[in-house]
Amino acid sequence: MRAPPRLPAGLPLGLALLLAPAPASAQVRAVDLYAPRPFGYTIGDTIDLSAEIALDAPFLLDPAALPRPRALTYWLDLRDVRLDDEGVADGVQRYTLHLTYQTFYAPLEPKRLDLPALALTAVDGGRRIELAVPSWSFLMSPLREIVASAGGTTMALRPDMAPPLIATAGTRRHLMLALVGALLALLALAWHLGWGPFGRRRARPFARAARMVAAEIAAAPASPPAYGRALVALHRAFDATAGAGVLAEDLPGFFSAHPAFAPVEGEVRRLFAASRRLFFGEDPAAAARELAPEDVLALARRLRAVERGSA
Repeated sequence: MRAPPRLPAGLPLGLALLLAPAPASAQVRAVDLYAPRPFGYTIGDTIDLSAEIALDAPFLLDPAALPRPRALTYWLDLRDVRLDDEGVADGVQRYTLHLTYQTFYAPLEPKRLDLPALALTAVDGGRRIELAVPSWSFLMSPLREIVASAGGTTMALRPDMAPPLIATAGTRRHLMLALVGALLALLALAWHLGWGPFGRRRARPFARAARMVAAEIAAAPASPPAYGRALVALHRAFDATAGAGVLAEDLPGFFSAHPAFAPVEGEVRRLFAASRRLFFGEDPAAAARELAPEDVLALARRLRAVERGSA
């Protein structure tokens, strides 16, 4: 068993401080205390200390023995305690203990104060050993002199400086211009895509037809009259887009004049075939097999999207 070394007077804190010898079956290897500067503190300042603790395994620090954040004296609070387990290496269990203090002492002149030592406990089953984090001293400074020195006058506290005013006229002007520009861009996009009231203008017949088809299919998806009105709405949109009546025989000319609709040509031809079966063959079932009501709604939305993109 080794005896703890004696520290020379005036040796800076943060060096290893070996504690009292433990029983032969266990030994506290070291407690190394690391501290900030020991001077220049005023009322309300916080002080952060850390201690590195080394124990012979399998001894472990007892968490129940750790101090709890609380008021230690009328001028000193322990604000935070945190223990980091660094694990076991070469048979030594290591910890780092972080301590945060806050001082509320208001000295009239520079004064040295002490942070008290902390008693801890290490356990291994039923065995216990005691160890301690050593105390630490620091120097506090007054906020102001009470009596002037060297024949001067007593320093008087001045009121807080008023915050400077910042010119915001230019910033507000730029912000308003940006908002107006964003609003104009949004209106242009809504007009182009036919959002809201812009979707009802005469230049977008398929947008108007898509709303009518959605209303008819949603109201009575299995009703032949509603199905027929949905088909008629789409035919009226083709007529309005072409500027003349469009029959099945006119579709090649329609796609030639409006090439943007070419990707949906197959579905459009099914639409005209279903209309022929419904209106001329009087066979609603065959028409629905050719183009189901949900397919009519999907086609109306695709035609509306093509119309928006080609406008």
